[in-house]
Amino acid sequence: MLFNYNTLKVVLDTAHRSIKVFLNRPEEENRLNIEMLFELESLANWLTSHLEVNSVVISSEGDTFCEGFDFKELKVMCDEKRFKYLARFQKVVQAYKALPQTIICDMKSSTSSMGLELALAADIRIANQNAKFNFSFLNEGWVPMCGGISVLSELVGKGNAWQWVLSSKIVESEKAMNAGFILDQYNDESVLTNLLQTIAKQSPVARIQTKRAFYDTVHRQFDESLHFDTACAQASMKTDDWKKEEDEEFTQARDFSYQVKTNFSTPLA
Repeated sequence: MLFNYNTLKVVLDTAHRSIKVFLNRPEEENRLNIEMLFELESLANWLTSHLEVNSVVISSEGDTFCEGFDFKELKVMCDEKRFKYLARFQKVVQAYKALPQTIICDMKSSTSSMGLELALAADIRIANQNAKFNFSFLNEGWVPMCGGISVLSELVGKGNAWQWVLSSKIVESEKAMNAGFILDQYNDESVLTNLLQTIAKQSPVARIQTKRAFYDTVHRQFDESLHFDTACAQASMKTDDWKKEEDEEFTQARDFSYQVKTNFSTPLA
């Protein structure tokens, strides 16, 4: 067997020289745990040296694409391990953004919080016509840390990104498509099939170089914003708000200010 993963199901699509990757933790709403991150990273490393693969489809088992992090796993980690966990998540997202293949994310019918940031690693996103995207970062006590501010702003405009995240907006597929977050919505498999057929007919060299040109125009800005996002995310994690149940009160802002001061590498102007 070419791929032997516990949290991913990988299927070869020889007709389109494509690979379909399914997040395979449906009983946990396909939440990201450390094993899944390692397996996604392993697959990305394999793809870097297999230019014969035209495209990669990241999808999931079940109707839910990814509901974010596995909180049960995070809660039992020490701070050092949690920060390494977040760093690996960022590394995985960056790795897929930099791959020579065209990355397509099928966001299915439901995606929330860090699942949305995983989808931002893709070049193209599609979703079910009844899909809903839950920008629930703040409700869960998280700060977007891997493109949920910078990359999202580039895609849908700063105004939309600003409002969607700060309002914890649930955005339906039609609105997401009109804003540029997804390319298309579907009610059958024809949209994805047609997309894979189109990519398979493209010049591989032209495709790879075009993606590289797009990536080079944004990666410096992305790296800079990532440093800032990481500091904010680590500071917010110190409050343990993300551990709290729905009826528990979040940390007050005056208490949070101390965490900001101790976690930023440079003082805020």
